[in-house]
Amino acid sequence: MLQRAVEKLFYDAQSKGTGLLAAGFMDLSTGKTAFINENTPVPMASVYKVFVLAELFRMQKEGKLSLADKHILQESEKSIGSGTLESAAAGTEFSLMDYVMLMMSISDNTATDYLVSVAGLENVRNNILAPLGLSATKCCFNCIDLLTQYYGVSVEEYRDKCNSDTWFDAHMNSYFRCDEEKNNQTTPMDMVRFFELLYKGQVVDSVSDREMLRIMAKCQTNSRIPAKLPEGITVAHKTGSIDHLANDAGIVYTDKGDYILALFYNGNVASREEYDTTDFSEQGTKLLSELSYEIYKTYIHHK
Repeated sequence: MLQRAVEKLFYDAQSKGTGLLAAGFMDLSTGKTAFINENTPVPMASVYKVFVLAELFRMQKEGKLSLADKHILQESEKSIGSGTLESAAAGTEFSLMDYVMLMMSISDNTATDYLVSVAGLENVRNNILAPLGLSATKCCFNCIDLLTQYYGVSVEEYRDKCNSDTWFDAHMNSYFRCDEEKNNQTTPMDMVRFFELLYKGQVVDSVSDREMLRIMAKCQTNSRIPAKLPEGITVAHKTGSIDHLANDAGIVYTDKGDYILALFYNGNVASREEYDTTDFSEQGTKLLSELSYEIYKTYIHHK
């Protein structure tokens, strides 16, 4: 059966590295699932941005904001890490939807941290995570706090090291192990549930949820789930990377049916040898792209 075949692919993929693979699959036409390490907590990195997105759409539905609202970028609002707004000119005006598209399409951290200030992480927890039953998911940090906590550096040290020839040694710290009370972490079970509810229009409402998936389908980081899929396959997804983490979660749309795939490879808990011989999330990215393709072929074959 399909779920047994996918489970075997998960276990085979786990055997290819010493980092932790945690993964979930759901056939959206039948509701059948397959998992590996389904209840094991994993760091989300930028995957947490899907929950910020959901809270913004909930706020829009309740009339608390409009994504057409404008905001002028302030120098003090610039974050660190991925994206382009960190180098944009302060004083430039953007709509909230502009920020949303930057957050979801290129994972812009400055756009995200501004949107987090609008949405509020407490609201994300109370209005999205708790009502949807995502009890294993934590959203405690914005991007600037997430990166400085994970690397154990100040903002200035982070920027200095980004501009140097050396990088951080973040191997096996407590945040990557999900040992901290406050963290941005989830499980494959929670992520599959979230995308199932989003697909069914049960996160905010059918119109909002459909629009969120449309936005996720514009993700430009396509080196994992979509990388080896045939041309024309739509994937509505969000990636996440910190150091040797490689994550990707979303929905794959095919002419035979649609399925959820939530893939988390934690290369920071790999053996020291593997960590030292791989380039950031390279090992995980290769593994997830190959696994995604094998699952796609298996899914098509069984339909």
